[in-house]
Amino acid sequence: MKTFWGRIKKLKKKQIVWGIVIVVVAFIGFKIFGGNANDTTGTLTVQRGDFVKEVSVSGKVVAAESVDLSFAESGRVTNVNVDVGTQVVQGQTLASLVTGTLLSQLQSARATLAEREAESASSETSLEKVQREQDTLVENAYQKLLSNDLAAVPSSNSNTATPPVISGLYKGAEGRYKFIVKKTNSGLSGREIRVFELENVNDVKVLQNEATPLGTRGLFVSFPDNLTEYDETTWYVTIPNTRSATYVTAYQNYQEAIRTRDRAVETARARLTAGSSGISAAQAGIESARAEVTRIQAEIAERTISAPFTGVVTKVDAKVGEVSTANTPAISMISADKLQIESFIPEINLPFIKIGDVAVVTLDAYGDEIPFEARVVFIDPAETIRDGVSTYRAKLEFTTQDERIRSGMTANVIITSEKKSNVIVVPQKAVTSKNGKKYVIVRVAEQNTEREVTTGSVSSYGEIEITSGLNPGDVVVLPASK
Repeated sequence: MKTFWGRIKKLKKKQIVWGIVIVVVAFIGFKIFGGNANDTTGTLTVQRGDFVKEVSVSGKVVAAESVDLSFAESGRVTNVNVDVGTQVVQGQTLASLVTGTLLSQLQSARATLAEREAESASSETSLEKVQREQDTLVENAYQKLLSNDLAAVPSSNSNTATPPVISGLYKGAEGRYKFIVKKTNSGLSGREIRVFELENVNDVKVLQNEATPLGTRGLFVSFPDNLTEYDETTWYVTIPNTRSATYVTAYQNYQEAIRTRDRAVETARARLTAGSSGISAAQAGIESARAEVTRIQAEIAERTISAPFTGVVTKVDAKVGEVSTANTPAISMISADKLQIESFIPEINLPFIKIGDVAVVTLDAYGDEIPFEARVVFIDPAETIRDGVSTYRAKLEFTTQDERIRSGMTANVIITSEKKSNVIVVPQKAVTSKNGKKYVIVRVAEQNTEREVTTGSVSSYGEIEITSGLNPGDVVVLPASK
C-alpha cells in the first residue's frame, strides 16, 4: 500500500513540474511573438535600430611571408650563420659556399673599374675646361661688340652742346639708354642725370672730375663742355652702335669667337669618341669593367643565401663542410613582424565580404575574453574545394602587432562587412515581391493593408533594410511560419 501511494505522490510531483514548464514556455512564446502589449502574435512594431552584416568563419594564424631558401649553385658549405629561432633582418647573410677564388676576382675587377672611372673623369674634366674657356672668350667678344664706339645722340637737332662721351665695358642686354641732364635742388652749380628705358635710375649726381655712372651695367658718361650747356637736354645711347664705322669689324670678331669655340669643343669631344658608334671610349671602358664586377657579384650571390625579408629562421638543413646541391632547400624562415589569418570563406558568404572589411578575432589560446582587431587584405579569385564545398581563401592582417599572437594558432573570426545605425529593418520574410515591386503587410485600424516599400541591404541575421515606405510605429504583419 505504501508503495502504491508513493507512486501516486511521485506522479503528482511530475505533473506539477510539467505544469510549471508549460506555463514558462507559454510565457516565453508570448514575449517572443507578441512583441509588446499592443501587438498580437505575428506582428512587429517598426522601430529604428542598428543594421549589421557579419560573417563568422574560422582560420589559422600564419606568417605573412614564408620561404624555403636554397643555393643556386652546388658547392661545399663554408658558413652557416644562423640556428632555428634566430631572428634575422632583410639582406643578412644566412649561409654561404666556397667563394675564395671569386672574391679575389671581384677585388681585381673593382680595381679595374676604379682605374677606368679615373681615366674618364680626367678626360671629361679636359672637355669641361675647354668648354668653359671658350665660353669665356665668346662672352668677352660679345661685350666688346656691345661696348664698341658707343655714342650719345641728342634727342633734338637744335642741341648745340658737344655730345657726352660714353666709356666703359657694358655687361647687359641689347637695347637703348635714355638720360636727361638737369639742375639739382641743392645749388646753381650742381647737375644730375636721370636714366630711363634699359634701366630706370633716378637722380644720379654728375661728378666733377671723373666720369659719372650711366646706369649699373658698366657704362660711364662724361661732359666735355660746361655743364650749363647740357641743362634740360635729352640723349640716347643705342647698344650696340650699329652706325659706328668699326661695328662690322667688332661683329665679325664676335662671330669668329663663336666658330672658334665650336671647333675647339668639338675637337675635345672627338677625343672621347670611339669610332662612329657615338660611345665614349672612356665610357665603354667603364661599362665593361662594371659589367665584370656585376658578373662576379652575381656568381657570389648564387653561392650565398641571404634573408629576403625580416623574420625568424624555422629550419636549417645546411651543415658546414657538407656539399649542398643546387635548388635543394637549405634554410627556411617566416616573417616575424607581420602575421595574418588564413581562412576559407564558403561561397554562400562570399558576396558579403570585400577587401578592407574589419574583423574581430579571438584565439583559442586566450579565449573569447581577449579580442584582436584585423582587416581583410586578400580574397583568392579562384575557388578551393574543401570537403566537397567551394570555398575561397581569404587573408586577414592584424592591425597591431602583439607578441601574444603566434603562427599556427587557431582563430575565430567575425567579419563586419556593413554596419549602419538608426535604420529601419524588418525580417526578410515580411517582404514579398509582385510585378517587380516589394511589399509588406501593414496593420492600420485593425485592417491589413499592402504597402509598397523600397529595400536596401540584407543582414547576416535575416533582416532586410527598408529605405522608404515604413515609419517608426507602423505595425508590420509577419507571415505565419511554415
